[in-house]
Order: sequence, then C-alpha cells, then structure tokens
Amino acid sequence: MKYDELYKTFKEGIPEGYSFFEIKEKENLINETDGIHIVFGMVIVPYILHIVQNNKLHEINKVFSFLENMAICEDIKVKEVLDFTVLEQLADEGHDILRQCKRYMEVNTLKHCEEVEKYFLYHQIG
Repeated sequence: MKYDELYKTFKEGIPEGYSFFEIKEKENLINETDGIHIVFGMVIVPYILHIVQNNKLHEINKVFSFLENMAICEDIKVKEVLDFTVLEQLADEGHDILRQCKRYMEVNTLKHCEEVEKYFLYHQIG
C-alpha cells in the first residue's frame, strides 16, 4: 500500500463507489493535485457514512477491509490518513455514528479507533 497511490488504490478496490466518488470530487473541486488527507476527508469519509447508513454490506466489508490494511501498513503516512482523517472525522460525527461504524471495524482498525477516542476524551476533559 503506497501513500501516493492510496486514493487510486481505494477507488480500484471499490468500483461500486465510482459514481459516488465522481460526484464528491466535482462537488468539492477535487483533483489529483489535492493531498491524500483532503481527498479522504471530502470523498472517502462521506462514502463510508453513506454505505454504513444505507447498510450496503458488500461495500462496507470491502471498505473496512481496506481500512484494516491501512492500519497494518508499515508506511506511517498511510496510518496517519487512517487516524487523523478517517477515524477522527468519523468520531466527529458523534457517538451513534461511530458506534455503527465500529461494528464493521477489524481488530487493528478498532485499536486505532480506540486511540483516537482516548485522544478526544483526554482533550475534551484536559
């Protein structure tokens, strides 16, 4: 899994979402010069929310398997996209949405998510 090709790899792995990606890219004026964090934040996170809220299990399984691969990737920049963009934005959506998403997370993604939650909790109180 390569940081610079993360979005391309995601789209190739989940072709079912192609029309959704295209719409979000146009809405947010996304192109290949935008950084990976921006693209994941403005295209992939809304897609995750869409498929979870619409119970699209086939796509959910593929997406959360991709997230798990990000969680175990040796490239720290890939993990940072998972933590600081995907999981933080999901946490920002509120407890109910995050709880829904956590049902589909695999072991390592869940560990990353719990760390993000601890960070939020600590910084809310502290």
